Amino acid sequence: MNATQEQITELKSALKAKHLSAYHKRIQAVYLRSQKLTYKAISDLIGLSHDTIWRLVKKYEQEGLSALTHDARGGRHRSYLTYEEEKAFLEEQFVGSASDQFVTIAEMHEAYQTKIGKQTTREGFYALLKRHGWRKVTPRPEHPKKADAKTILASKNKIYLQEDEKAL
Repeated sequence: MNATQEQITELKSALKAKHLSAYHKRIQAVYLRSQKLTYKAISDLIGLSHDTIWRLVKKYEQEGLSALTHDARGGRHRSYLTYEEEKAFLEEQFVGSASDQFVTIAEMHEAYQTKIGKQTTREGFYALLKRHGWRKVTPRPEHPKKADAKTILASKNKIYLQEDEKAL
């Protein structure tokens, strides 16, 4: 790599920049290559493969520093609606529930499928609700391990008997 003095200065300042700390290894690999270190030496120092270092150097030569500080991963590539469209859909559902209608997940899921025109899984719809901060807020009627009425009455009688014995 034949780097100009401007490029070397740019790489040095990028290595010192705090907001670029996540890309330090990438920048360091290109900087070391500009200092005429071999791919093997850079690989031993940083822990990146020969191919990765070569690819980073080529990207830097073609596009500059922005090629090293740009993440192409992540995102919602297989979504049916954008985040804003999902938010608008849930807002419509919220308005329906605010007007004294009881809205269930099954009804909302059905409306969502109608809107996008495809069949989807219930798990995917639950992920949509979680993504927008929705959660189930209805309390359960009673604890699932609640004792039966006879056991509760017996425990109450035991307390009364103990209180009567203390009084004597």
